Amino acid sequence: MTPADLTDRPAGARRRVYPALRRNPVPAVADALIIGVRERFGDHEAAALLPACGPETVRAWLPDLEHALHPERLMRSHSDIVLARTGERMAVAPPESRGRIWAEAAGAVLGGDPARALDLLDAYAPEESLPGPLVAYGRLAAHDARRVVRLLTSPGRAAWLARIVPPRALLGRLAALPTGELIPLAARLRDHDRALAALLRAVAPSRRAELYDGALADTDTTALLPGTAVMEVLPAPVRAREATRVLTLPAVREREEQVRFWSAYLPWPEASASASAALRSGDAEERADGWRLLVAAARRSRDPRTVAQVVVRLGRLRNEQDPVRAAALTALATVAPLLTATSAGGLTGLTTDAVDARDTSATTTTALSRLAVDVLTLHVDVPELVEWALRTIDAASSDANVPVLRRLDTVLRHGQERVVFDRLRGRIEAGMARGRYGLLFAFTHALGRRAWRLPELQDLLRRAIGPDSLPTVARTAVGLWLDDPRTRSRRVAEVLDVDASAIAIHEVWAIVCTSRTDLLDRVLNRPPHGRFVENGKRWVPGPAPRAQWWLPRHQDHFVALQARVIADSGHRVWQRAAAIRAAAGAGSAGRELVLRHVDASEVPVAEAALGALVWTDRPDEAFPLLLRYADGDRARVALYAAGRAARYVPPARLAELLGGVLTGAAKVTSRKEAARLLARYAQVDVMAALGEAYADPGTHRDVRAAIVSAARQRLGTEATWAVLRAAVHAGREERRAVLGAYPSGISERHRRAYAGLIATACRADDREVRRAAFDALGEWSPWLTGVTDLVVDRLTDPDETTPGIGVANLLRAGGDAAFRAALTRLVERDAADGDPGGPVTDRPARRRVESLAEGAALWSEERPASADRAGLVEAARWLAGRDTFLGTATGLLVDLGRLDDLDEVAALCAGRPVVAVRTAQRVGARLLTMRRRPDPAALAGTVAHLAGRGDLAGGLFAVTLVAHGSEFGWKTPWRDLLTGLRRHPDADVREGAYTLDMS
Repeated sequence: MTPADLTDRPAGARRRVYPALRRNPVPAVADALIIGVRERFGDHEAAALLPACGPETVRAWLPDLEHALHPERLMRSHSDIVLARTGERMAVAPPESRGRIWAEAAGAVLGGDPARALDLLDAYAPEESLPGPLVAYGRLAAHDARRVVRLLTSPGRAAWLARIVPPRALLGRLAALPTGELIPLAARLRDHDRALAALLRAVAPSRRAELYDGALADTDTTALLPGTAVMEVLPAPVRAREATRVLTLPAVREREEQVRFWSAYLPWPEASASASAALRSGDAEERADGWRLLVAAARRSRDPRTVAQVVVRLGRLRNEQDPVRAAALTALATVAPLLTATSAGGLTGLTTDAVDARDTSATTTTALSRLAVDVLTLHVDVPELVEWALRTIDAASSDANVPVLRRLDTVLRHGQERVVFDRLRGRIEAGMARGRYGLLFAFTHALGRRAWRLPELQDLLRRAIGPDSLPTVARTAVGLWLDDPRTRSRRVAEVLDVDASAIAIHEVWAIVCTSRTDLLDRVLNRPPHGRFVENGKRWVPGPAPRAQWWLPRHQDHFVALQARVIADSGHRVWQRAAAIRAAAGAGSAGRELVLRHVDASEVPVAEAALGALVWTDRPDEAFPLLLRYADGDRARVALYAAGRAARYVPPARLAELLGGVLTGAAKVTSRKEAARLLARYAQVDVMAALGEAYADPGTHRDVRAAIVSAARQRLGTEATWAVLRAAVHAGREERRAVLGAYPSGISERHRRAYAGLIATACRADDREVRRAAFDALGEWSPWLTGVTDLVVDRLTDPDETTPGIGVANLLRAGGDAAFRAALTRLVERDAADGDPGGPVTDRPARRRVESLAEGAALWSEERPASADRAGLVEAARWLAGRDTFLGTATGLLVDLGRLDDLDEVAALCAGRPVVAVRTAQRVGARLLTMRRRPDPAALAGTVAHLAGRGDLAGGLFAVTLVAHGSEFGWKTPWRDLLTGLRRHPDADVREGAYTLDMS
């Protein structure tokens, strides 16, 4: 294949070639093609071809095509190049820009060589989190679990890790490490019950005590209340120890329900005694709670004899209210693995009592069914339990209520499905004899593909298809019997032998259409009659998959049936429209039928025909026909359909046809769609024609905007840039089209020039355009230069109100210099403002300073911890020296720092008690919102230093920070720090310290 051969083909044909070359690479061919593809069709098509090219071509072209590429696709053939290129990009990018690169490349990197992926993560991963899906780190952990643990437990990622639950696959790989190496991870997760429980569950039970104790080693656990998820996975001795400790806490001892709850975690004798007391209560809710706790305690004992005792005790439910019975049986459903044959008698009594009770609810029968299904799955080799389970399923079932069996194929051992079926077969057949097929269908669904390997079960399904079965039963049985792809083609003929009207069943019709076309004469030549077709109605087939491959006579018969529906005015309009769509794919006969109705008098029918033209066997011939309607009332449907047909038209012909629509008398909607299609499917040189149309003064503004949007797809020509440069000075619609681009969708080589367009739009005379341009300015900041004055003017514009997040976005573009300049200008303006203020405008410059400080704090928080904030800090210090701005300045200094500058802030608050109080509140908020939590030892040192200052501000800051000690159970030194603050020389500090409760 030569480049000319490929580039002259329609887009649909080209896009079939690219995947073929990726699957079976011939680098020499791909290398020869990619130059012409890019020159004629742009970056996106070249990117689709790039994975099939040779290494040298990929290295040379990758930087220019990254914006259009799927990195994961390229990884399959050139993983080394992708990883190397990612490293190069990371190395030259500033830290704040690496997040964007990770967003594009994380999936590819994590799927590549684990050692190189870990190297990239060690060097360039974001400081506050890890990129990509955590489940992908399982591969890396299998290679080097220690490095993954180090990545997860990095101090800067503590806040992020506290919000997530690592996936089980990852934790399972990490569990291979020695317990001592997992303790740092457990310590990071200790405040997240579900996450810590997941980690404990991943390690062997014999290691859990050491890991749990290690996680809490630096915490005073005297008053700690472990989460229920953690208690469930702790070893029995540790669980009992923790429960005993919790039961000594005054807050627990004073509430009876809390005592019962925590006593249930004690060893069985103590747990049983506590729960049994609740069973004698006169309150139904307390009795229900008692049963739940008793069963849960028996489950935790892991002793089948204990569970058997509880089953016997549950016999007392015979005379209970249903809410109590439902709670007990729901809890019992969790102990199925511990049941033994000795419990069968007690379980039988429970079933009988529950089913015979007059007030039995669906909750109760559902709990029984769930327990029975689990018993059947887990104890298939225990005849007594199996018999009870079958009886319970039968008793709890009805024609309208069949137990939902869980997926047995995922829990049964290989071949065990035969044992389960042998046990159930008699019950299934007995139900079928009574006309109840629910258990047969539920069991077949539960077995999934394993049902295909049970001939006797398949025979039962075949019996359910018999002529005496109800249509609903037979329809379900047919679907299940034809589920096996190995036998469905043979069985479908048998289904039709039983009842010819079964062709009306979707599964039957689909199989006949695709793999048993020899039966088409049988089903199309004479109308079927039977239980699946209503009396007095004629069956007409619906959409036919693969009808394009049928014999012509079959296509003719099928289209004739659809034509009868279309011609019958007794059918609803939607049915006739559906018939047109169904006929479209049936070769030339279907195409002719569709063409006969494109000008139908009924609008829905005509529009259905226009939409169906693109699904015929010649969509390329449909394309010019559809364009004929571009100037009429049906342009909306016709041009939408033309969008699909355009893929089948050669690019030269496409440009000729769409060019006439673009410059002709078509509707505005049609001309807009023509511009989009030209940019998407025609060759790059079509931009010259689009540019001429744009320059035409008579072109509608919406069409001009569509041309601008289209031009963004083809930035490699001068005609494109001429359009964009003109558009940025044109009307609102065209300018908005320019602003609709994102850096990630534009090649790196064009981003600086495009950023210049964004900056130009910021100077537009249209306020809405300016607002949108300034909103986009931050995204383009890496490619902008010389915009400081522009940003300062925007930040200080008295006629424009910019929220804090908008300020942060502008500061990304203007930087520290813009912040200082804007701050200076606003403070001077406020000083010169003689207006005392009022309800309409109250010191606008001052309000803008506050907004500017808020935006600076937000911008600082977005940046990596290592980013240079010296310019912002100096500006805040300058602001602190201005009259009436001290509170704003100290709050900003707190937000810019990492609680390491509080000594300076406290000094600024000297003699200003109100400012000190407000700033202390800001310190507390900062501690809670920091993405990178401070080191506990360093934080304790800060508290001690602030307390030692002896002044109000330092003392208040220290009180705010020492509250962090509650996370450590007020373990030393936090307890000592708090007691010291209660002896502070300032009375307000002492009172604040006493408000903190360590109990």
